[in-house]
Amino acid sequence: MRIKALVIIIAAIVVAAVVSVAAQDTTKAKTDAKKSEDVLYRADASVAKWGDANTAVLSGNVKFVHIDTTLTSDKILFDHKANTADSPGPVKITDPECDITGKKGSADFKKRLGVVEGDVMMLLKPKLTPEEQKARQDKDSQDVKAKLKEPTTISCPKLEYQYKKKIATATGGVSFKQEKRAASADKAIYDIKAEKVTLIGHVKAVDENGQTFETLDQVTFSLKKGDEKMEGTNVSGSFKIDMEE
Repeated sequence: MRIKALVIIIAAIVVAAVVSVAAQDTTKAKTDAKKSEDVLYRADASVAKWGDANTAVLSGNVKFVHIDTTLTSDKILFDHKANTADSPGPVKITDPECDITGKKGSADFKKRLGVVEGDVMMLLKPKLTPEEQKARQDKDSQDVKAKLKEPTTISCPKLEYQYKKKIATATGGVSFKQEKRAASADKAIYDIKAEKVTLIGHVKAVDENGQTFETLDQVTFSLKKGDEKMEGTNVSGSFKIDMEE
């Protein structure tokens, strides 16, 4: 009976989506103790308005670099009074473990909120330990951690990240792809501090063996060590059993 394996697959599709974010939060916690940090930028052109406007427009191959994260766009609008930055056109964010693209993006520094919208694509490429790398190369391996860290592509119309509360929310129909596994939901919420992932509305998942899981309601995954579990309502699906000849 492989129902336990199916639960692992469903969790893997979701968890891989947040492994890199959790790892980056550790780095951020260390840097928060500093009074200030350098953000490097470049652009082909810059226009700054002072006085009541107090805004700036950067255009042409705009690039911001903060620690190991790079944001690129063709145009960035910065409002010093509102403490907001907007990219009205395509935006890309990259770091060693994650690539995010969208048709436009914005940041509200007062609300500690970052938003990417329009055909949002997130490619997650978590780092592996030597043991996890070896387990991934072994096709028969049942190493759960290695499965959780397999590359995953997430697509959705809108992605919001409350970086102070550590809550990421994907809305408008969310799709997860991980090798031969897939999952989808109307909405996905990840609470990093609580180590909890919730998929809401029309949740569906299928693994490489054709085993399925679905619910019209919601399913929640607790990732906290010692309390790993999956809870859902009105669930249904299918699993495989091995039959002797």
